[in-house]
Amino acid sequence: MHVLEFHEPILTERLMLRLETDADVDAVHSWQSREDVCRYLLYAPRDRDTVATKIAENAGHTRLESSGDYLQLGVQPLQGGPLIGEMYITVDNAAFSTLEIGWVFHPDVAGRGYATEAAQALLVLGFETMGAHRIIATLTPENAASVRLCLRLGMREEAHFVEDMLVKGAWEDTGVYAMLDREYELGE
Repeated sequence: MHVLEFHEPILTERLMLRLETDADVDAVHSWQSREDVCRYLLYAPRDRDTVATKIAENAGHTRLESSGDYLQLGVQPLQGGPLIGEMYITVDNAAFSTLEIGWVFHPDVAGRGYATEAAQALLVLGFETMGAHRIIATLTPENAASVRLCLRLGMREEAHFVEDMLVKGAWEDTGVYAMLDREYELGE
């Protein structure tokens, strides 16, 4: 798998995926502070200071090479305005050329295809630019919108682990969806 040093935003038909900056704190806080959004995430709703700290921490992550390396990218409409969501891509297992992608979007933009468009851009990045063998998405199976997104992307369910993660004091199930490079090539 090729090393990626992220410098330039990723542009799609309607979106720009870019590193987040201090100027994005209010936009990111607008969804990271919501209970309904954080319901399926690993963290509880965040205050503004925590969001600012996380954005600053993530800004230093621009290289995908080793297991655990990640990019946290803000999603902004090309027409302008604040961020509407976030995407991440992480090296799940460098030895096996496996990446993981994930997403969170403000509920106000649900149903417009933004998550699909942004996730497709990360599949292109992972398979075409980096040469990944496999890309996975790990989610809470009760998150029907994310399950539908994985299926729209052409991913298949590979596993459903029962109460395998302790999240915010409760045991949660985990679903794993995946796509191989050869499946991606067939779907183009």
